[in-house]
Amino acid sequence: MAVIPLEVTEWMKGYIGFGATDYDAGFIRGIEAGTFFMHEMLIRIDDIDRFVGDPGHAATMDGFIQCDALGGKRPVKGAAFNMFVDAKNPRLKYMLYRIPFHDGSGAPHTMFGHKTVHDDRTLDLYGDTTTLYVRIFRGDVPGHDLSTPAITSSALPDDPIAKGVIHIEKLDLYRSIRSFRSPGSNPAAAAHAFGAFGQFFMGKLWEVYGMALR
Repeated sequence: MAVIPLEVTEWMKGYIGFGATDYDAGFIRGIEAGTFFMHEMLIRIDDIDRFVGDPGHAATMDGFIQCDALGGKRPVKGAAFNMFVDAKNPRLKYMLYRIPFHDGSGAPHTMFGHKTVHDDRTLDLYGDTTTLYVRIFRGDVPGHDLSTPAITSSALPDDPIAKGVIHIEKLDLYRSIRSFRSPGSNPAAAAHAFGAFGQFFMGKLWEVYGMALR
C-alpha cells in the first residue's frame, strides 16, 4: 500500500507562570506577569494508515514557540506528538506533546503538554481537545513513557520551571481545519488521507463520549 502523508498546522496561545505549582495557578500568574506563551506547529504524519494503526498514534512537529521570558520566538525541530493515546479508563485518552527548544541564551529546554480527553458527563469535547496543560523544564528531557498508566507524569522530572495553560482559539481552529494537506499526493490519495483521519478522529471521540450521548 502506498505511503500517504498528512499535515496540519496548529496554533495554541495562553500563559505560563514561572515557579507555579499547578497549571491553573501558572495560567493566572502568567496573566499577571505578562508571560504570554504560544506555539505554531506543523504536525507531520508520515503515513496516515500507519498512524491510525499505531497505538501511540505518533507524529512529528516543526515550528516555533514564542515567549519573551524564554528569549522570544524560538525555532523547534523534531518535536513529538501523540494523539488519543489510550489510558486504562476507556473514557480517558491523552494527546501528548514534547517540544524541545533553546532559549535566547542557547540553553536547552523542553516543553511537555497534555490534553486530557475524558467523559465527565458534561460533553465538553471542545474544551478537552483545545486545551493544553503545559510544563517547561530546563534541559533536553526524554519523552513520555506510553507503557505506564500515569502517561502524563511518567519518566518526567518533578521540578518544572513553569506551568500554565494554552488554548486553540476559535479562529485558529478554523485556520487549522483549512490547513490540512497531503503533500505529493494525487486527489484520490489525498481524499483517502483526509477520510482516514476524519474517521479516526471521530471514532476516538465516540469511544470517549458515546456512552454519554447514548
